Amino acid sequence: MLGRKTFEQREVDEAKSMIAALVAGRETLAEAGADPAALAVVDPEFFTGLTLVLDRPFVHRVRSVLGKGPGALNELELIVASILDHDRVFTVGTVLQYAEGTSFTGLVPGETILLSAEQFERLAVGVFAELEELFVEAV
Repeated sequence: MLGRKTFEQREVDEAKSMIAALVAGRETLAEAGADPAALAVVDPEFFTGLTLVLDRPFVHRVRSVLGKGPGALNELELIVASILDHDRVFTVGTVLQYAEGTSFTGLVPGETILLSAEQFERLAVGVFAELEELFVEAV
């Protein structure tokens, strides 16, 4: 597939719904009395894996729209590449800029990626905001 400079609002809304449904399923487990110790083990794996689900519908976004500066979509790209290519060790290369102090997750280069619910939520909110601002054309 060729790179995409735009996405339809429908595509963003569908991705939001999918992420919301997965997070709601996890919350249902917690509310149903799932063992907190088990959730503490599963949650970092769940929310780290959820970054792949967040990225996939928009994987063909083009850099000319986004740029190389710090932002949620570029942070997501760094996280996904680190998961897939660097055994989950957060790796920042030379192409994309990353600013730990203003990042959505606060990840430190070199640390193993194990996202909390809060880190994932901040990242997802930022990703959807950037998608709507930069990639969805006003109708």
